[in-house]
Amino acid sequence: MPDEDATRNPVGPGFRALKKLIINADDLGLTPGVNRGILRAFQDGIVTSASLLVTGSAFEEAVALARQNPELDVGLHLTLVEERAVLGHEALPTLVDKNGRLPRTSGEFLRRAFLGRISWKEVEREITAQIARFQKTGLRLSHLDSHQHLHVFPPVFQIVRRLTRGMDNVWVRNPAGPWRKSPRVRMGRWMQRLGLNVTCLSARSLHGPRLPQMPDGMYGFEVSGCLTRSALEQIFRKIPDGLYELICHPGEDDAGTRTRYSHWGYRWAEELEALTAPETRVVLKEQGIALTSFALASEMSQGETV
Repeated sequence: MPDEDATRNPVGPGFRALKKLIINADDLGLTPGVNRGILRAFQDGIVTSASLLVTGSAFEEAVALARQNPELDVGLHLTLVEERAVLGHEALPTLVDKNGRLPRTSGEFLRRAFLGRISWKEVEREITAQIARFQKTGLRLSHLDSHQHLHVFPPVFQIVRRLTRGMDNVWVRNPAGPWRKSPRVRMGRWMQRLGLNVTCLSARSLHGPRLPQMPDGMYGFEVSGCLTRSALEQIFRKIPDGLYELICHPGEDDAGTRTRYSHWGYRWAEELEALTAPETRVVLKEQGIALTSFALASEMSQGETV
């Protein structure tokens, strides 16, 4: 669990921090090694929430771990690419192959979508099934995001907005973030960030006041899968006033995770080291950042409206 001193603004009791940060670990349920890394980053580090992959091979183990750690916020990591769908080919003939596997990449998904080869009714059917699988765990659904951020693609965002409208205090990730080019960021990754910001703007402008609860933005995209201690500290120094989310991918660099997901190029153990290093807490305090969670953010927003 995050250290109590690290989750408060250091100015003193009763001070309402202007900078609030949710540190969310994606891919809970992906593999046992990722599960162990996320749990350690929560118990010994600064992670405050995690997103559960209900299609992951270690889903059941992840649910058991989450139940043992009720202070950990758990949300749904929607998956429309790469993994096996909850529903099969019979229910999703345009979305999955005959083995029930979703499109291999976001590029393939978007290409098929633009060509009109994906049924949005099927997409809604699968998203509904993933939400239902999460709800059957009995865990409180605190937030919703997605693998490769496909939930902000406007047709998908419309489905997500509709399905979450009646849910109490469910936040939806806002992947918009800083877009200025840095020498440390590869040009391809920077272009992806720019495209993601435009997509977010488009999705948000279509729905105006009917938007779900969303943080002010997101950090960590440019260094996704390779969040070093140095990169983490740089992010802390750039965070403005408001409520922001930092995404991360801690895990153990075990053979199973490496073998199956080596093509991602992630350095799970390096991220875990950065998220549990004592030095990162020092920078948090120096920058006056208060760690929070989606559940606490909901309580705060309700208190402000009373």
